[in-house]
Order: sequence, then C-alpha cells, then structure tokens
Amino acid sequence: KCYFGSRCRFLHDVGEYMAAKPADLGRHCVLFETFGKCVYGVTCRFAQAHLGDGYRNVVNADLAEQWEGRSLVRNNLSKELQHRLRKRKFSFKKAEEYLRGLAKPRGAAGKGGKATGSSTQEQEASDCTTPQEGLGDDLECPVLPEQGEDPKADALQSPGPAGGAEASSTKTVGPVTDEDVIKLRSCEKRKLEIQGKLYLAPLTTCGNLPFRRVCKRFGADVTCGEMAVCTNLLQGQASEWALLKRHHTEDIFGVQLEGAFPDTMTKCAELLNQTIEVDFVDINVGCPIDLVYKKGGGCALMTRSNKFEQIVRGMNSVLDVPLTVKIRTGVQEKINVAHKIIPKIREWGASMVTVLGY
Repeated sequence: KCYFGSRCRFLHDVGEYMAAKPADLGRHCVLFETFGKCVYGVTCRFAQAHLGDGYRNVVNADLAEQWEGRSLVRNNLSKELQHRLRKRKFSFKKAEEYLRGLAKPRGAAGKGGKATGSSTQEQEASDCTTPQEGLGDDLECPVLPEQGEDPKADALQSPGPAGGAEASSTKTVGPVTDEDVIKLRSCEKRKLEIQGKLYLAPLTTCGNLPFRRVCKRFGADVTCGEMAVCTNLLQGQASEWALLKRHHTEDIFGVQLEGAFPDTMTKCAELLNQTIEVDFVDINVGCPIDLVYKKGGGCALMTRSNKFEQIVRGMNSVLDVPLTVKIRTGVQEKINVAHKIIPKIREWGASMVTVLGY
C-alpha cells in the first residue's frame, strides 16, 4: 500500500512498468550468471535472463549459496561510523598520545626551541621510559622495593583503578593478550613483500575499483587506491571513502593519503588502521596540483622536512601495516633532492619509497 495515493509519482503496477520500460540491452545478465541472483530484479536492463512467471525474480540457489556470506567489496563506510566521525565521537588514543609528545619538547626547550618528531633514540627506548599505548601519560614502570622495605606499603599507596571490585569481577575466556596496550616494534609489523611483483601505481581520477579489476585480470599483482584527502576522510565524506573500497580479487592492496599536517594525517592513519582492511598505507608526497601544493601537502612536504618527519613518524606509530611514501625527484625544475631525502625517510620508519621520475 502506498500512503501517497494518487499523488505518488511512481508506478505500482509491475505490468504497467514493464510495458513502459525500454527494451533490454541483451539476453544475458552478468550478475545472475556470476552470483545466481540479480539484486535489480525487474529494473535490470537484462531482466529477461532472470524473470519468471508474474515478473518474479529467479534465483539460482546452488550458485547463490556459493557466494553467501562473502563480501565482494570491502572497506565500505557504515552509517554508524559516519555518524561517529561527524559527531567527533571516534577515539584517537594513539594519535593523541603521539601529538602530546610533539608538544612537550616545545615547552621544555624555551626560547629558540624547535618541536621535532620523536627521535630515533626515544622510539627505541624501553617501555619503562615511555608510556604504553592506551594507558595514558601517568603510567610508570614498577620499582622493586629496597631491602628492608615493606612491599605492601607501596602497593597501598600506588594509584589503582577507581572500581577495584568491579575490575576484579571481570571474567575472561581464553588467553589474554596485550595487543591493545603494547606498541608493535618495527620488526614485529607485517612485512610488505612485493619483490618481483608488478605494482600498479595509484592513479588519481583513473585508478578506481573497476579499472584496478581490469588491471588485475591483465597481470597486476599489487594495487593501490586513488589519492584520498585525510581531512575529508575524517569528516566522513562518502565520496572520499569510496576511494578506499577494495575488491575481493585484490590480494595485495593499499590506500594513498594526502595531507599537510601531522595531527590530521596521524589521526586518519589510526582511523583506517581500525576500520578497514589494507596491506599498506602510502603517503602522497608527489602531487604537484596547486590546490594541494599551496596548502602544504603533496610535493610541498619535500620542502617542509620538519612536518614531513612528524607525519611519517606519527603515522608509523599508529599503524599495524607497513607505511610507504611516494615522492618526486625534486620540487624545482632541474634540482633533484630525492637522493638526499630517501635516507631520512628510512630513518623515520617508512618501509618503502617510490620515486616519480619527473
């Protein structure tokens, strides 16, 4: 029943709709022949391939059962996640902890101080000198009591959880891991092994999902999505999230991010690390478009080494997958600087650097 009655602009009689519908484009429906069911039903332009008596949609049960529960396209933006992003209710614990670390040297250095990314020595320090991920800045390593002291006294003075009885009543099943509180070391991260494989470079406005599927059929081994702007992803824009979609045939897949500041890039990296399935994340430091360059992103990051370092270190600290960087040979004409920047990028924690040769 339609509550709009005669004021409704749509047809309610299937026979009348089929009579006014243009002729089908062919006799074979790819969706029906592949998946055993066409979700478009009578509106399909190849409907005669799967319509039965009374214009009912025919389903090939055996073929449809093979695809049941399998997701053809992953990394979709759910309405719940979009709502959390727009209301700013998504938690960026790791990113915020890293950004707080960037602000500390600035206040401690006094006049003339310069805030830079965490040094290599600080990153390689033990967990006893740096707060663990997800436990806040006030966490300190336990100190063993000296000889003659009462260990119970220190235990009573040490701050504990607000609800002690509530915490002790938590029941767990199976092994308890510490993946959520201990940061992965570089040697523990998943490796990007693409030696000898054909890598389809990210192509803006061209390298969309249908194009990548065609390239996979012609022999591409590694694929990467189009350049996505990190600020648009953080705002939950559906058009930007569409660039992150991954087809089930893409066995090695990465996404490329563009941004100019460590706060947005680090938060976006943590967002993607928690919500989508990728094998690596790439930073676009080669885009020459004026709209991107004038904001400090793209190849402009090659001239902003301080921000560039903070972005690479920050994203690497929140990602569980390898981080790669795409750069140009240089920013100015006939002045190549890539050979000077690549060793630094390696020290900052990137797993691979690709160079745009012009």
